Amino acid sequence: MSERMPRPRRPADGAGLAGLAALTGFAVLTALTLSACTTAPDEPAGTAFVTPSPPGGSSSSADGGDAAPAPDEDATAADVAFLEAMVAHHEQAVELAGLAAARAADVELADLANRMHVTQAAEAASMQSWLERRIRDGGSADHDHDVTMRGEISRSTLDRAAELDGPAFDELFLAVMVAHHRGAVEMAEARLAEAGDPALARWARAIATAQALEIDRMLDIKARLSDSGS
Repeated sequence: MSERMPRPRRPADGAGLAGLAALTGFAVLTALTLSACTTAPDEPAGTAFVTPSPPGGSSSSADGGDAAPAPDEDATAADVAFLEAMVAHHEQAVELAGLAAARAADVELADLANRMHVTQAAEAASMQSWLERRIRDGGSADHDHDVTMRGEISRSTLDRAAELDGPAFDELFLAVMVAHHRGAVEMAEARLAEAGDPALARWARAIATAQALEIDRMLDIKARLSDSGS
């Protein structure tokens, strides 16, 4: 049976928050620019890294500044809880991916990990900015809606990864990051089952889609390394 994640279903379109799109647009465009700089020109078809557009698409101003985000009247406790949990989830991925540059043996894996590091750091920063702005605008930081961290990476696993090099690091990275990404997809799907801000729903969908694609690529790398006896 295939290990690949099924493609998430598209939710119904709704009116988004133009401000939230502006808030995330610059960070994700930065990640895409850096990602493009590291893509090998002869990379085989089917392994390209893809980052979906942020909610509502990019709306950064021509001079590079971001438009002021609109109030988030439609945001719910589920939205806030999802973003808080996803920030922590992304930070774990950023920490593990950041180790690959100095420790990974496989070039393709190291390249993918670098792109994960850049993109998820940018996404985490955008989500944190949204949460901080909510508090500045008088929104409550407290909520009664909990989100389970799925695919969580333990502190001991991160410490272990920091001690490994070469093929041993690659093996641990793939095992841990595939499970971690599957957890992010599950968290995003759980958010999509809740009522809330349509723009945040599109953000959750973008995260689920991007991480499902990365799961496919990691499984391809894992199969190649297994076939080569690495």
